[in-house]
Amino acid sequence: MRDMWNYPLRALTVKKLLLAFLFLMVGLFLYSLLTYLSYYMAELDLSRVWNLHHLFPVPIWAKSFPEYIAERGGKVLFPTDWSRFPPVSKVIWSLGVIFLLWTYFSAGIGVAKLEVEAQRGDPFYPLSSALKEALKRSGLFWTTMGVPVGVGVVVVIVHAIPAVWGRLNILFYPATLLITVLFGFLVILSLLFIYVLAGYVMVLLYGPVVSVAMEGDTFDLFYEGFSILNEKLHRLVFYETWFNLLRFVAFSLFTFFLFRAVRLSAILLEFLLPRFKFVYYPALSHFTLPQLPYILSYYLAFILPMDIYAPLKRPVPLPTTYTLSLLFDVWMLVFLVVSLSYWVSLTWTGRLYSYAHLLKEKDGIDIFAVRPVASLEELRNEGKEVR
Repeated sequence: MRDMWNYPLRALTVKKLLLAFLFLMVGLFLYSLLTYLSYYMAELDLSRVWNLHHLFPVPIWAKSFPEYIAERGGKVLFPTDWSRFPPVSKVIWSLGVIFLLWTYFSAGIGVAKLEVEAQRGDPFYPLSSALKEALKRSGLFWTTMGVPVGVGVVVVIVHAIPAVWGRLNILFYPATLLITVLFGFLVILSLLFIYVLAGYVMVLLYGPVVSVAMEGDTFDLFYEGFSILNEKLHRLVFYETWFNLLRFVAFSLFTFFLFRAVRLSAILLEFLLPRFKFVYYPALSHFTLPQLPYILSYYLAFILPMDIYAPLKRPVPLPTTYTLSLLFDVWMLVFLVVSLSYWVSLTWTGRLYSYAHLLKEKDGIDIFAVRPVASLEELRNEGKEVR
């Protein structure tokens, strides 16, 4: 269990943070772009959304456009932005979330690759190779997603055939009789779909580490996911609980001290160069956090210094210093993504060790001592002799 204690330190390496940083920047860019496109398609005021939420609005929680209801005594209602979205906007925003998950999944492959190679005796495994491996295997995110989608389509079609027949008056009773006779079969299909969804959740949780440790394909990712669910569910709950507690504590401490360092540097610069506040504070006002659930908001308020995200002093800058403050925003974004990068590195490093324990208990395989047999084509590509 020592590795489960030490994994937060193993996650805190420059290579892992940099790899996670690169993927997160791509994912957050796509998310922000598609989110604002969804607001635009909903014909909502983009300037208001920007002033309230800036780069990363979350429409399912954000309440940017209050409604004044005169017939209810002048009360103010605050519907979510999501409720104002037409279907096309909801689809566009959902795509942004999916792309963000894809980069998160792909980063997990790269982080797991770096850690696996380090444990197998190559602590200097190149970052570029891990990045290539992540890009090469990133397609697993889409192929694994296709499995529950395909099963769901089949389930809907099987339910739809008798239901569509039943819409015709002349066929209503025959269709109802058929549904009644086959209802148990339909329930089994629905149960199968739920089971596949449970397996897909396991793929999202452990897919990147399985793809690296066992060099698995789509089938292997689902096989391992179902295998863990069926054989080691109690151990999975134990390791997930242990792993998430450590992840929560490590991320909180890292973020707390990182942003205190940001504030300390700002205080020193304000003391040595008082006019620096005309650049620093406008930059902070651009970086208000998006509206989030209360529990998460309180948590972020604890680990982030509130005078960074809600400064009390609001000096009015000149146009030149305001322009510099916009450039200074880049640093605030970098620090925020670095903090999130550590969360990503913690996630996949911890799950790699969790999977290592589960696999050893389940199949007696030590992924750090045993390398899967390479294919003949891979060996030839590496220039090795095949006999």
